[in-house]
Amino acid sequence: MQEDIKEIKREMLRFTGKVKGEILLSHAEYIKEKEGKGGLEKLEEKMRELDASINFKKIKEDEWISEGLSALVVIVSKDIFSWNEKDVFEMGKHAPHFSPVLKFLIANIASPQRLFEESYIYWKNLFDFGRLNPVKFDKEKQEALLRIHDYKTDPLLCVYHAGYIKSLAEIILKKKDVAVEQTACTHKGDKYDEYRISWS
Repeated sequence: MQEDIKEIKREMLRFTGKVKGEILLSHAEYIKEKEGKGGLEKLEEKMRELDASINFKKIKEDEWISEGLSALVVIVSKDIFSWNEKDVFEMGKHAPHFSPVLKFLIANIASPQRLFEESYIYWKNLFDFGRLNPVKFDKEKQEALLRIHDYKTDPLLCVYHAGYIKSLAEIILKKKDVAVEQTACTHKGDKYDEYRISWS
């Protein structure tokens, strides 16, 4: 697995897009919660071994950081802590609760449908690449459709994003009985990643 991780690292660090530091800080909080403070230190040590050093104490939530590095943190965490995909999904679910922009949008926009339709603003604040496209919001059928365009790092990030979108939908809809299913994937040859959201 060591050689696989090194190859993945090379691929991830070639990625040119950037993400706000708040995403990496949410990674750190999840790792500390699940693995303890020693877990975060173990991750930082592994990242140094991979020549992809990261110091979470120095990260500011509004600075731009390589998305490849952010993705690598998720991938390496799964490896060194022997996580399964459910753990990565939960890591994604954890992240939106740290976003000041999301809190601002929710405080200023009352309608769940309008929040959903303007979710692309949330993406643009966090990523300097790609696009979030809110395709459909059907209140009667209790389902919605989101597409992520021009984002392709590692397939594991699809799992992370599914968790992220579930949490985002729960916050917007103020519901806990929300399901998310990935219905298209760039790693399987599709033009975008697509997620179907349903609730009851």
